[in-house]
Amino acid sequence: MSEKFPAAGYKANVLQDCFADAKRFFLDHYLDVDRAHVVMLGEQGIVSAGEVATILKAIEGLDLDAIRKAEYDGSVEDLFFYLQREITSACGDADVAGKLHTARSRNDIDVTIYRLYLRRQALDLIDACTTLHRVLLDLAEQHIDSLMPAYTHTQPAQPTTLAHYLLAMAENTGRDIRRLQRAYENLNYCPLGACAITTTGFPIDRYRVAALLGFDGPTRNSYASIASVDYFTELLGATAATLINVGKFAQEFLLMAMMEFNVIRLPDGYVQASSIMPQKRNPVAIEHVRAIASKALGQALGVLTSVHNTPFGDINDVEDDLQPLNFSALADANRAVSLLGHALEAAEFNLDLLAERAEANFITVTELADEIVRRDGHPFSKAHAIVAACVKDASAADGVISHDMLQRAATDIVGAPLSLSDEDLQQSLSARHFVAAREIHGGPAPGEIRAALAEQRAAEVADDDWRTGVRERLDTSAEMLRKAVAIAGAAA
Repeated sequence: MSEKFPAAGYKANVLQDCFADAKRFFLDHYLDVDRAHVVMLGEQGIVSAGEVATILKAIEGLDLDAIRKAEYDGSVEDLFFYLQREITSACGDADVAGKLHTARSRNDIDVTIYRLYLRRQALDLIDACTTLHRVLLDLAEQHIDSLMPAYTHTQPAQPTTLAHYLLAMAENTGRDIRRLQRAYENLNYCPLGACAITTTGFPIDRYRVAALLGFDGPTRNSYASIASVDYFTELLGATAATLINVGKFAQEFLLMAMMEFNVIRLPDGYVQASSIMPQKRNPVAIEHVRAIASKALGQALGVLTSVHNTPFGDINDVEDDLQPLNFSALADANRAVSLLGHALEAAEFNLDLLAERAEANFITVTELADEIVRRDGHPFSKAHAIVAACVKDASAADGVISHDMLQRAATDIVGAPLSLSDEDLQQSLSARHFVAAREIHGGPAPGEIRAALAEQRAAEVADDDWRTGVRERLDTSAEMLRKAVAIAGAAA
């Protein structure tokens, strides 16, 4: 025995969830699409001025609160048809209301509303990234001379500065911002007018609709407008790169917060006590950064896996059930990035302990080997062997490389003492000297750090200008749509 539409299993497992999602994410976008489309139809003479006014009056008279509260009852397939029914009822004339759907399809409407929602989320994530970038630069500016050990393979490696370390993260975040900006720019084209997949025979103006909705223009190929998914996969790819960076940053700061490291401290507002251990100050804010970023990355990768082998055309795999996962991934990415920025802005660093560790564990000795090469002309391999012998001897003794120790190692390895004095040796083993000597482009020397900071500050200004320009254009288009609706709605 066949069931009439919608079958109970289809309703319970697909349609009612999709209806709820559409109300949550797309209601306002659906109506803006309707407004822009019917205004254009009127301007192009496809629908009469009086009919346009009637349709717009119906749209503006909808009870949006009641629509948001509506439960899916199976009387229509989805929110699109629900809204068309409400508009038809408000028009009082089904023939007039039906003209709203001239020269369009659910296909091009759906891809448009997806882009409208993703566009806003992309901008929110870019905002969070630019805030994190600024926090990192502000911290770096405060710590140009703050020594710390750099680590490779999780072991102390060479001295650097906190500014050099934070600038590394700032540069990564800056590249994340560039990737997200490019993804936004490629996303911000309007598919309306592609209709089902091959456009229409009506003389529509796709540029006008795109402008009214704040897009930079219409998509070019109508087939690609419907079939392509890179409008969101590119954004998710950029988001995934951001999340991987954020996860690595969070892991660093969690290690630094361990009592065994004890070089970063979060204030009370970002830590959590234990229910049983009175002494605990758990850095849970950064734990949440890592957890939320991992969750977001998992969602992004889930989407990419879901769409990688789907047909190149209109297909449900990339529509109602999938789109909320896009939105959830971006929302969680925003949370993770924003939380990290807030936590770091409030954090304090144990500068004395960092400076002490910058002198420990023989991590300055690369500069001693370099100085042997510069002073005595020995190949670096020999200088490396001399210093390695000194480290071995010092480790077995009191942990200090002495001038006598250096000369003995040199005599054993190259057959003659070195020209370095004890004063030269002490300077070569100084963490401060180590950093100051590294003035090469990208190095930690104060002058180079200031130059790098200036570059990043210039990028910060450019990013702010980009965001301001984008939001101003969106505001302008929203006002343009409002005015166009007011003018067309007043016609009779």
